Amino acid sequence: MNLDETRKQIDGVDKQIIELLEERMKLVQEVIAYKKENNLPVLDNSRENIVLEKTRERVENPIFADSIVATFQDIMKNSRNFQEIELEQ
Repeated sequence: MNLDETRKQIDGVDKQIIELLEERMKLVQEVIAYKKENNLPVLDNSRENIVLEKTRERVENPIFADSIVATFQDIMKNSRNFQEIELEQ
């Protein structure tokens, strides 16, 4: 195992994650616009539960499931925070 090479690979994956998170947040802006137009609340528990359930099902290696679901919980929490800020404006 070459630690430097592994870290370079991690850096590459991190770059992809950042790009995907930015893409996700752009889509969240569309959700914000829809919620504003339709006077909907930020939090939709049923939707979040569905996302987390799908996330757990999609994880191929069960040893990673809890960590990945927790990461998605954080992503959705940050998304809600962003929506709250944007909806206040």
